[in-house]
Amino acid sequence: MINSVVLAGNVVADPMARSTSTGKNIASFRLAVNNPINDKDTVFIDVDVWEKQAEFVTTHVKKGSSVSVIGRLKQDSWEKDGEKKTKILVVADRVNFVGGKKKDGVETEDAPPAPRAAARPAAKAPTKAAAAKPAPVEADEDEVPI
Repeated sequence: MINSVVLAGNVVADPMARSTSTGKNIASFRLAVNNPINDKDTVFIDVDVWEKQAEFVTTHVKKGSSVSVIGRLKQDSWEKDGEKKTKILVVADRVNFVGGKKKDGVETEDAPPAPRAAARPAAKAPTKAAAAKPAPVEADEDEVPI
């Protein structure tokens, strides 16, 4: 089974930061996602972000920010006044800015990049053989295929 979601939209209110009893950071925000065909069909999605991404979100993401979210769906359930309640939200692995900040109506690219969820291993240095340029091949004009 696959549980993956990608969304892009605008943040409805400043993210709320909190911590678990074990000290893990969580940031929560609500994302307004417009239907590209019908602007009146907006969906509001709750998003939870953990650890380093939560720190990034609470520091840089504000109400009105255009962001993309990559994550998975999660169903929360609880009981209130004897009635069982449920809601579906997104647990984000990654939150990135979409576009840039607007200055005088012009988009700029000065939004800070989101940190990676996990570090990638360092690339290996190329060997001397791989780094060496191949020698140019001399060909007779009549031998070049057309």
